Amino acid sequence: MKVRVIKGTNQIGGCITEITSDSGTKIIIDYGEDLNDDINVSTKYPIKGLTFGKSKYKGVFITHSHGDHIGLISDIKKDIPIYVEETSYKIFKVSNSFSSSIPFNGDVNTFKFEDKIIIDDLVITPYRTDHSAYNSSMFLIENNGKRVLHLGDYRKNGYSAEIFYDNLKKIGCVDLLITEGTNVTKDSENDTEIVLKEKAKEIFKKYKQVFILQASTNLDRLKSFKEAALEENKKFILDISTANILKAIDDKYLNEDNITVWVPNTYLNKNSKFYEYKEENFYETYIEPFKNLNIKNEYTHGEYVMLVKTSMLNDIIHNLKRYRDNACLVYSMWPGYKDPNRPNTLKAIEFIDKLKELNIKEEYLHTSGHADVKTIKEVFKIINPKKAIGIHTIDNEKLSKLLKNYVTIKDKEYVEV
Repeated sequence: MKVRVIKGTNQIGGCITEITSDSGTKIIIDYGEDLNDDINVSTKYPIKGLTFGKSKYKGVFITHSHGDHIGLISDIKKDIPIYVEETSYKIFKVSNSFSSSIPFNGDVNTFKFEDKIIIDDLVITPYRTDHSAYNSSMFLIENNGKRVLHLGDYRKNGYSAEIFYDNLKKIGCVDLLITEGTNVTKDSENDTEIVLKEKAKEIFKKYKQVFILQASTNLDRLKSFKEAALEENKKFILDISTANILKAIDDKYLNEDNITVWVPNTYLNKNSKFYEYKEENFYETYIEPFKNLNIKNEYTHGEYVMLVKTSMLNDIIHNLKRYRDNACLVYSMWPGYKDPNRPNTLKAIEFIDKLKELNIKEEYLHTSGHADVKTIKEVFKIINPKKAIGIHTIDNEKLSKLLKNYVTIKDKEYVEV
C-alpha cells in the first residue's frame, strides 16, 4: 500500500488522506472544509478524479459528522461511493438542514461498526472511537497482509473511552498508524466529561436560569449537562435542532420527564422569511413534530437549564426582560468560535454581548474533543506501529519527538507500507 496526506500534515481540520492498494485501487478518508481564518479564501478543495475529471477513487470514507471532515461531500462526483456510519449520517443530515440553505441530497452508503467493506483488494473495517461527535469512526485498512489504521479525531475523556480502548486492543499492531495531533502543543490533560458534569452542577447551584451554548452534535456534552441539571432539580430544555438530532437517532431523552423543547417564534411562523432559505418540507419535517411543545409560558420562569442557539437571541431577550432571575450563559465550545479575529464569529459575539447587556454572567465550561499528549502516547503503545504519521496538527516536530518510528512528511508525499 501507499499512503499520502493530500492535505493536513500542517493544519487542523480539512484533512484529506489517500490510500492506494498494491493493485492501484484508491480510496479517500475524509473530505471536509478547512477551519480557515481568512474569510476571503474559499473552503472548496477540488481534486482531479474526485470532484472533476475521470473518476479514479473507489470510495470516500468519512470518520464523523463535523464539517471539517464531511462538509465538502456535495462536491464529490456522483459515481464515487461515499461511506458514513449510519447514526453519524443521520446526525449530519439534520445538522446540515439547520445550518445550510442547500441540503445534501446525494447518495450515501451507511455502515455499522466492524462491518467489513471490501473494495477490490482493499478491506476496510470501521471501529468506534471516542470523540466529541457522536459515533465517530476510525478505519483499519488491510491489503496483502499489510495494515493501516486511520484514527480520525479521537480522545479518551468522553463516555466512549472504554469502547475506544477495547477496540484498539482488538485491532492490535499495524504497519502504519495515522494519528491526529490537534492538542500536541499543550501539556495539560483534558477533563473528562464526568468531571465536567460535576463542575456543571456547581454552576447550576449558583444560578436559577442557565443558558448553554454548545454544539448540537456533541451528545456527550448533552449527557453531562442533562444529568447535571436533573440532579440539581432543574428542568432541562432542548433547542429545536438538538431535539431533532435526538429524534432522528431515536434517543430516549425525548421521552424523559422534566425534559422538553423550545421552539423559537421564527420557526413557528411558517410564512416567515426564514423559510425562504430552507429546503422544502423543512417545517413539516423538523418543526411540526414539536410545535405543540411551545413551552415559553410554562418554563420561562423558575429554575431550568436551556440549550440555546444564536438564532434564539430575540426570544431569549424577550423572555429575560420579563422573567430574569439570577441567570447565566455557559459557553461550552472551542473559544475560537467567538474570536473576533476569525471569520463567521459575529453571531456568537453579538449573542454573548447582548446577554451581557442584560447583566447575564458568562461561564466557560468545556473539554476538548481531541487527544491530549498522554492519550496519544497510550494509543501508540497499544498499537505499536512499525511507522506513524501525523495529521490534523500544526506541530509535526513535537509528534516526532513523542513517538518512535515517526515519519515526518509534507502534504502529497507518499509513505510506503
